[in-house]
Amino acid sequence: MSVARRINAGGRVAGAVKALATGLGLTWLVMLRRKVTVKYPIERLPVSNRFHGLLALPIDPETGKDLCIICFQCERVCPSRCIHIEAQGKGKERVLTRFDIEMDKCQYCGFCVEVCPTEAIVFVPHYESSTFDRSTLLYNLDELHLAAPKEPIAMGIVGGAHRRNGRKNGTGDAGASRRLVPPERGRPVS
Repeated sequence: MSVARRINAGGRVAGAVKALATGLGLTWLVMLRRKVTVKYPIERLPVSNRFHGLLALPIDPETGKDLCIICFQCERVCPSRCIHIEAQGKGKERVLTRFDIEMDKCQYCGFCVEVCPTEAIVFVPHYESSTFDRSTLLYNLDELHLAAPKEPIAMGIVGGAHRRNGRKNGTGDAGASRRLVPPERGRPVS
């Protein structure tokens, strides 16, 4: 065996030993760290403000009526055609009679939330929607009203809540600080 081959073999052995030591050192560091496991059914991780969970239809707390103005924009913009709306009456006398969402078809894209001019459809932080029966994934108007929180966790791009209350971004009461206001261009949402 020539000298060059011995040096080359020695370099490979040294490289292998160094790689092994690095791997074992990393393993020991991870083994000695504090565990961050969440005991899921008992503990739950908080979701972000822009989380795309289940959809809900909040009711206007002042009037007690639907926020939906029956413009059919959410039904038209839905790429998977999972929203079905029906109404009775004409003009301002129209009443929402059917608002169904087939959550098994929903892509959670958020187009319906973004296009709604009155923020009548919102995302809620519910992420436990698995079921054995597919028919339970069809949500009707009453179920969508029940799923709605007192204050939505995510709003569309329009962000009308801060305009409806007469406040500008970042001003107002302490509860308003939890509302999501649309970001300015180039700034990430915190």
